[in-house]
Amino acid sequence: MADLLSIGTSGINVYRKSLSTVGNNIANVDTAGYSRQTHETIQDVQDGGKITIGSGVLTDRIKRAYDSYATGAYRNSTSLLTQQDALYSYARKLENVLGDKNMSLTSATDRFFAAAHDLSISPSSTTAREALLDEGVAVVERFKSLSSQFAQIDNDSFVEIENRINELNTLSKQLAVVNQSLLQKADINTQPGGLVDQRDQLLQKMSSLVSISTSQKDNGVVTVYLGSSASGNTIVDVTTARDLSVERNANDPEKINFILDPFGKPTVVDNMSGGTISGIRDFRNEALTQARINLDVIATGFMNAVNEVQKTGFDASGEFGRDMFVVENATDRVASVMKMALSGGDDIATGAPLMINQNGSLSALKLSSWAPPSVNELNAGERSIQSVWSSDPAASIAIDAGDTPAFVIQGNSTRDLSLSIDESGGAVVQVFTRDGRHIFGSDLENDASLVGIMTKGNGFKTDVTGYNNTYLNANELNSYKDAFEITTDPQGVKTLNIKGQITDDLLVFVTGNGTSAEFSGAWYPPEESLNKQQMVSSVRIDFIDSSTYTITDETTQTSIATRSYSSGDTIELNGWKAVLENTPVQGDRFTISLNTAARGDNRNMHVMTALQTDRAVFQGRGNFSEVYSDLINELGSVVVQSSISRDAQQVLTDEAKQARDSVSAVSLDEEAADLLRFQQAYQASAQVIQAANKLFDSILALR
Repeated sequence: MADLLSIGTSGINVYRKSLSTVGNNIANVDTAGYSRQTHETIQDVQDGGKITIGSGVLTDRIKRAYDSYATGAYRNSTSLLTQQDALYSYARKLENVLGDKNMSLTSATDRFFAAAHDLSISPSSTTAREALLDEGVAVVERFKSLSSQFAQIDNDSFVEIENRINELNTLSKQLAVVNQSLLQKADINTQPGGLVDQRDQLLQKMSSLVSISTSQKDNGVVTVYLGSSASGNTIVDVTTARDLSVERNANDPEKINFILDPFGKPTVVDNMSGGTISGIRDFRNEALTQARINLDVIATGFMNAVNEVQKTGFDASGEFGRDMFVVENATDRVASVMKMALSGGDDIATGAPLMINQNGSLSALKLSSWAPPSVNELNAGERSIQSVWSSDPAASIAIDAGDTPAFVIQGNSTRDLSLSIDESGGAVVQVFTRDGRHIFGSDLENDASLVGIMTKGNGFKTDVTGYNNTYLNANELNSYKDAFEITTDPQGVKTLNIKGQITDDLLVFVTGNGTSAEFSGAWYPPEESLNKQQMVSSVRIDFIDSSTYTITDETTQTSIATRSYSSGDTIELNGWKAVLENTPVQGDRFTISLNTAARGDNRNMHVMTALQTDRAVFQGRGNFSEVYSDLINELGSVVVQSSISRDAQQVLTDEAKQARDSVSAVSLDEEAADLLRFQQAYQASAQVIQAANKLFDSILALR
């Protein structure tokens, strides 16, 4: 009977533990990270000889319901979800800034150009001039305000990364402590379930901050690595936690660097992925950086376009305008350091620098554009004088004869040039303007070689019919534009000197079969002030007939060119362009000269107003409103894409959680069934003990 009592007692003991296990499961049904436990039993079998009767039941272990694959998948899905969620959250904040009507850049630039239009109607109005300045200041403040908002988001995101990294470091230290406790046993199956749950909960929280990978020992101790590979940057090595830190890049404060073990052996981490930290970093590196770049592109485009127009016109005093906008620090973001550079409305360049005297002509000439001439562009295959002496400016260069220009002295590329020419090698050097004015060399008027030299393929604007030797080898006041002086030393070396700088390209040929000439030269760089003087120099245009006109420099009475004309052709010189509004006739004369009534002139302001719709400001991308809309749309695409990715990842994360919970989570229905079953088993075991007691009492009663 003692055996029956032992069997009942073993059942009582075992099912009390089973009931306790079920009760613990029910009590922790809402505990985050809790894994359901089951009480596993084994039969108590003892050797009873020929006939063996079971001796009851024993506790085998308290098993923790766990699937390492499902748990790892949930951890990885969580990393991807929090990454997309962080990216979406910050991109949405940035979109709200750009989409705010009160912060709209378009409204500010629209008001600026509206004020420019008003000034074009009343260019002499002091009120209209001051109104344009005020709107200019408003545009600057709008750029600065947007840039400030971007800087605030930059700072906020950096601070959150710092906080999240501090949180990650705290979790790493807690995990190291848990690992220390896990070291007390050799097998994970004998570890307290709550301790292993704590380990997994810490890993889950870490994965929400950054993607991690792990390696596990037999006793459940884990080593944690940053990234998707279980190697490399270790943040928890058994009982040692290594701190992670973030710092701004010294060369580019908008960029950030992650440093592992900053107070030990610092290592730059470049494999960070997943989690909130990476999501914020991605926002900073992509959406925020691109928005800042685009804002600066708009600010630079606006500033440069307005300044360019401003500097090509005349202000109220009849002087060339100066920059309307400047930047205070060239190393900072343009949008954040723009400022208004003009102090008064009279500084606004409303007028064109030139005026046209129609001289009673039957046709009418109208300026279409004007700007101080810059260095003229070379034609294909041509080389500049600078490229010839690029390796050694002081060297003497021998150049063989040929049918194409040896080099080109580009207009406005040199000042006070001195070119020494040694023709002792038998060559003859010829220098022409592109309009066929022969400046230096031997007279080719009746020379057959002129046909091969003076061609449009060699860079001339005309053919041999435009040849003019009026200024050939002439000096000073008799020379082309009074700018040339030619000297010859006792050895026969000639020197071509050009006083100041001229706008004309000079084509330099070395002629003579099988011969060469040697050159050496020196010059100063050009000056912008001289470019401006050239543009406003007085020029006369005379039509010989309806298809031919001449251009004469009024100051020096130099015949600059004789050109052919077809309807619609542009007449251009010294940086300005003009078109005829109807057909010219013989005797039509136009004089283009300095504008002496700039205050009431509105032509430059019309150019300023046209910038509002000028897509060329942004290389064809669009006008100001369109480019700003593109900025908002690009950010909107990031928001939409991150929202879609986040929602899709949420579905995958929910599925991963369900897969894990199907193994580890507590089901109240199952626990209720187990509770009833174990209660009945407990009661049945008690009945076994009671039966054993009754039988024992019956034996005692036999006495």
